[in-house]
Amino acid sequence: MDRDQCLTAGQNGMDKEHKIQIGLLVALEQALATGKSHPELLVILEQLVDYTNIHFMSEQMLMRLYAYPDIAAHEAAHDRLIDQARRVMEDFASGELTMVSAGLLTLKQWLIDHIRTDDHAFHRHLSSHAPAA
Repeated sequence: MDRDQCLTAGQNGMDKEHKIQIGLLVALEQALATGKSHPELLVILEQLVDYTNIHFMSEQMLMRLYAYPDIAAHEAAHDRLIDQARRVMEDFASGELTMVSAGLLTLKQWLIDHIRTDDHAFHRHLSSHAPAA
């Protein structure tokens, strides 16, 4: 499965947002690897966390709007990802850059798995319940 297929839940708007999330993760990994300054890293990390929060709020509003039956499990998965992002922020604040790198790898893999499974299932529900455009 190629990178773009990994990011495809099947819903155009969500897929674009997923690509932005992964892009921010990759940008942060690259910034760490190339020794960018603490302020430069912090900007990217904050963008990632803020964007992820907004994306999750948007997705959860759609789940409510279309009465998604697995909303509780899906929201719990979002909460776990946000908790992981907070741990990365805490490691970053304490200067634990090795832990930040490991945390980002975990975060990226979790996000890709979430898109492949949970978000894909949500899209199937959306496709069968949303009115045709």
